[in-house]
Amino acid sequence: MSVESQSSPSKIIINATGLNHQVATPNGSLSLLKDINVQINQGESLAIVGASGSGKTTLLSILAGLDSASQGEVELCSEKLSALDEEQRARLRRDKVGFIFQQFLLVPALTALENVMLPAELKGITKAKELAEQWLNKVGLTERHHHYPNQLSGGEQQRVAIARAFICQPEVLFADEPSANLDSDNGKNIEDLLFALNQQSGATLVLVTHERGLAERCSRQITLQAGQMIDG
Repeated sequence: MSVESQSSPSKIIINATGLNHQVATPNGSLSLLKDINVQINQGESLAIVGASGSGKTTLLSILAGLDSASQGEVELCSEKLSALDEEQRARLRRDKVGFIFQQFLLVPALTALENVMLPAELKGITKAKELAEQWLNKVGLTERHHHYPNQLSGGEQQRVAIARAFICQPEVLFADEPSANLDSDNGKNIEDLLFALNQQSGATLVLVTHERGLAERCSRQITLQAGQMIDG
């Protein structure tokens, strides 16, 4: 039997069709996205690239259910986002999605351990502390469990954010410029860690980046220009 006949078709984890997005400005309506159609398979890694202002982060936010398109439909983990209210979308993100942002977005009053525990506790996962300790150890922060964000370097803070994103075993991981605020060495280490953990978990990775080297590590790329998809 051939390899092809043994393999099953990939499951579509994100399906976006006919996405258009406009915002009001003092000078009239501004179009941020125009006729975007994209399918992303389970386990795939996809980079969204393009110049500043091309609509990359807007598209990421809409695919993740953080924002809603003016027109079009997004299905995320088999759920039509337009059919969900905000509470239901929040529950979907809590249960199925992880996020890593370039600003880290850690809670200043919580230790590294408490920051990683937080999403697990909100989801009702038992042994949240034990899981958080394991994930901090995986990202190389064994000695930093009880340090606060202001006591950590930028690279260490991003490692905490990565551990936090993975603790609930998301089906989809969204990353917006995950290494942009780091020096080149720390940025490379964070990228290596992100891809290694993502491959181990089998999650789908969707990331925004302006760095060509990072984009080329993904299995697929799409390019935006002035809100339109010109490649991918």
